Amino acid sequence: MFRQLLLATVTALSTFYLLEASANQQSLTPDVLHGERLFQETRFAQYFYDFVTRGGDINEPLDRGDPKLEKTFRFFGLPPYQIPFTTSPFRGKSYSCRTCHMVDEHSDQNELGMRALADFASRSPLSSRKDSQLVTVRNSPVLVGSLSHRDNFVLHYDGEFSSVHDLVVSTLTGRNLGWLPSEHEVATMHICNVIRDDDGTGELAEKFGGLSYAEVFSGLSDAKQLLPEKYLITASKRIKVSESTCSEIVTGVTYLLERYLGSLKFSRNSSNYSPYDRFLAINGLPGYPSRGESDEAYSGRLVSLIESFGKNGNLKFVKYNPNTDDGKFRYHDQPYQFTELELLGLKIFFSQKPTPEQGAGNCGSCHPAPHFTDFSLHNIGVTQVEYEAIHGQGSFQKLYIPTRKIRDKEANVYLPATSAHPDRVGIFRKAASQSNAVAADLGAWNIFLNDDYPSPQEQIYNQLCNGIPACETAEQALQKAIATFKTPTLRNLGHSAPYMHNGQISDLHATVGFYIASSRSAKYGLIRNADSELRNIQITSKDIQPLVSFMISLYEDYY
Repeated sequence: MFRQLLLATVTALSTFYLLEASANQQSLTPDVLHGERLFQETRFAQYFYDFVTRGGDINEPLDRGDPKLEKTFRFFGLPPYQIPFTTSPFRGKSYSCRTCHMVDEHSDQNELGMRALADFASRSPLSSRKDSQLVTVRNSPVLVGSLSHRDNFVLHYDGEFSSVHDLVVSTLTGRNLGWLPSEHEVATMHICNVIRDDDGTGELAEKFGGLSYAEVFSGLSDAKQLLPEKYLITASKRIKVSESTCSEIVTGVTYLLERYLGSLKFSRNSSNYSPYDRFLAINGLPGYPSRGESDEAYSGRLVSLIESFGKNGNLKFVKYNPNTDDGKFRYHDQPYQFTELELLGLKIFFSQKPTPEQGAGNCGSCHPAPHFTDFSLHNIGVTQVEYEAIHGQGSFQKLYIPTRKIRDKEANVYLPATSAHPDRVGIFRKAASQSNAVAADLGAWNIFLNDDYPSPQEQIYNQLCNGIPACETAEQALQKAIATFKTPTLRNLGHSAPYMHNGQISDLHATVGFYIASSRSAKYGLIRNADSELRNIQITSKDIQPLVSFMISLYEDYY
């Protein structure tokens, strides 16, 4: 019934074309500048390591590029779902962080356009290795705003990282860059060799001052002169790579990448405000919580202020962009506006009680302003829909999921591979498959109470168990982790489609339709381990357009 409700709702919706957005970043400090270079560094990949082992030099271009980077893949929402769509800007190279987190690589193509540090695929293609894994398990997440401060800080869809250091090291030495779990030490040493032996002559280096990494990290040129200030990283972070341990080098790389990722933020100044942020500004409404105020409390206060202003007839609306000559977005086709329709969508979005005029989206319970995410773990039924689309209605409810005791006893079957246990299969961290009825993606269930991930355990527990009812036992807590994933931001959605952790929904109208179906199914008890807030969604088809219009008002000129 759950899948039938979803399909019936989504089918009734008109297809909504993808609207483009973009985002801004802080002014480039030297740390951020060099972090961006490392983010685009292709030589950390296993494919490049293989080139070096065949006799290639670290400062030479590849003799042939990774075949998986010949084309950029795009999700269409219909079989075959994602296809190699156009020539990749990374053709002839190996993988880097940027290959899955694009910005302007396809900005000149209307069918693709800008990205907010994401790609166009439902699941990103991977370099071919002996494990036969063709794509990532997850849709590429937006990185803008990912390091925003919050309680119970975790990163990644499953909450597997509690620090940027862990995330960066895992990415650079992990499957996204082609490395198998058993190759962690080789990958780490290879990264260090690239940093030590780089001579600053490559195409990428030329874009960032023509400096070798030895010069970047030491702050001194080959002639032992202090680098110009715009290239001089923080003094306390400088090291001499030829005399540093591999651990020290990786720490230095991680620091610069963290500074770059931390610079990626939405709406930092009025020159690139979204229509929503400009609406707040011209009405004198607060754009951020007060000191000590939670995002949830701020959202409630903001809505109350808007209601009060509206009753007094004092609200001003946004009908053009004051920062462009034509009043439009720089990088988007849709109108730059926040009008009565977007305001209605805002009210539906935050409302918890329906009225005759509007539904109650209850969206703010997981997507509070100003970040429009609570950064927490929830199960809204996405895994179940994917699984039951292949194996039939009710099949996910019947899927055997072991207790913690059995999971730990048979960890090689149930838990994902790590450098500590590279031979684990991880059957519950896979996409649903026609050929394997056991395969499913249970999200944070794979990480929680897993000894190979000690760092985020307290944070995950707090996210899962601080609600009502709280967890009374570890087993109960583990069951609450089933099919939960970290909530993404709703800002700049036009540059991050397709949506959900598996990238299975292609547009915003269908996304709202999913929530209508999901909330109905949750009320009937048809979603396994459903988030309690799903039952509080009370919207109908008439609420879809206002909600979509409001979410579009969160787009901005990010670049």
